[in-house]
Amino acid sequence: MPFPSPQFPFHPLPLSNVTIPKTPFTEASHAFLSAHTSQATVNHCLRSVCFSLLLIQRLPNSANLTNPLDTEAIVLSVLLHDMGWAKTKSLLSNDTRFEVDGANIARTFLTGTGLDKAAWDAHRLQLVWDAIALHTTPSIAVHKEAEVAAAHLGITADFFGPYFPPPGNGKLGAVISVEEYREIVRAFPREGFKDGLIQIMCGLCREKPHTTFDNFVSEFGLEFGMDGKGAGKEDFKAEWEVKGHVMPMLFQGLDKCAVIEEES
Repeated sequence: MPFPSPQFPFHPLPLSNVTIPKTPFTEASHAFLSAHTSQATVNHCLRSVCFSLLLIQRLPNSANLTNPLDTEAIVLSVLLHDMGWAKTKSLLSNDTRFEVDGANIARTFLTGTGLDKAAWDAHRLQLVWDAIALHTTPSIAVHKEAEVAAAHLGITADFFGPYFPPPGNGKLGAVISVEEYREIVRAFPREGFKDGLIQIMCGLCREKPHTTFDNFVSEFGLEFGMDGKGAGKEDFKAEWEVKGHVMPMLFQGLDKCAVIEEES
């Protein structure tokens, strides 16, 4: 097994009643994540795993499933969900959204770790791919398989903690207690995450702007510019104004096609 990880954080969190399962694949995935991303990203992924495991214990839909949840698929998906933020640039594409980069990197990594093909068929690998590719798209993720939804919810919960779910996303009330939140954040501190997030997202706007125009990443470029401090903000906004609006492009295409139809 590549990337041995003797420091794998499998210790239980008793108050939250979660333990990240220690398996050859979770160990290898944690080590791979640690080798290629920042500590702030690693801790975000570990917190998100804990929140996913906590939420599947208590969200109503999780308790009413016909088939048991594939917990290992959820854990691996969430551990690897931000490989699209890798510091190792050779892992990344030049033309693909970071979520799809992450999904592709995770699938390539997992298929190279000696997975039991009988246990890890195409469906389970697709679950991991979908969970990662859709983790920032709630309007789709929550309608996919329960594992995809659980991964999305756990990742989202790391941004809201005791205030999860965010406004406008249901009326479940307090799902995560302040005490549970504190326990998870103490185990995997949030230090540097917000500033790192701004730098990563602005880097995507700078280096792969075309992958940001149809999604929330462009909001970072519009707010913080190319360097996280405002530089290039107006240039990015000007390009976004041209390429970031879907409806005008659709209508332009329809109008051009109409000319062809009229000439037929």
